[in-house]
Amino acid sequence: MLHLFKKICSSRFCWFLLFLAGCGLEACGLYFQYKLDLQPCINCVYERAYFLGFVFIGFLGALAGNLLIVRFACSLGFLLSSIGGLIVTFEHYAAYTGMEGYAAKCKLTTNFPSFLPLDDIAPFMFKAFAMCNEKLDWSFLGQSMPFWILVIFMFSTLIAALMFISNFVKDKVNTFVNLYK
Repeated sequence: MLHLFKKICSSRFCWFLLFLAGCGLEACGLYFQYKLDLQPCINCVYERAYFLGFVFIGFLGALAGNLLIVRFACSLGFLLSSIGGLIVTFEHYAAYTGMEGYAAKCKLTTNFPSFLPLDDIAPFMFKAFAMCNEKLDWSFLGQSMPFWILVIFMFSTLIAALMFISNFVKDKVNTFVNLYK
């Protein structure tokens, strides 16, 4: 199975799909904010930042994903972005469902690094306007938005881990060809 992941990761098309998925998830966030008028909380903003990581990693991989060093860096970046998103989304889900101690962590000011102040660069996308525990009118299959974002990051973390581990798998040697040499 890891050989299959290694083969898939070696194609630039795989990374282009990650780029498209990241763009689609960012577009969904903006649709919910501006069309459905669901204002983002601080965790929503951080989740968007991790999805933006998918966009940049996918773009870099689509450009040069067939090179080993780029593929390794992209798979590591995808894994780190997925794990970071998973942690933030768990806190978001915990605050949304009222788990003890998580609602107090929610605030309206972001804490982006000084070298990349996303809330100053693109406030239309990375500025928080709501609290994490505010109940939304939106649901899908009876589940809330934080639940579905948690599922997305769980799935992406699993895929990213397999992609990263596949970098360390040696290529298969075709034994049938070697028998007749």
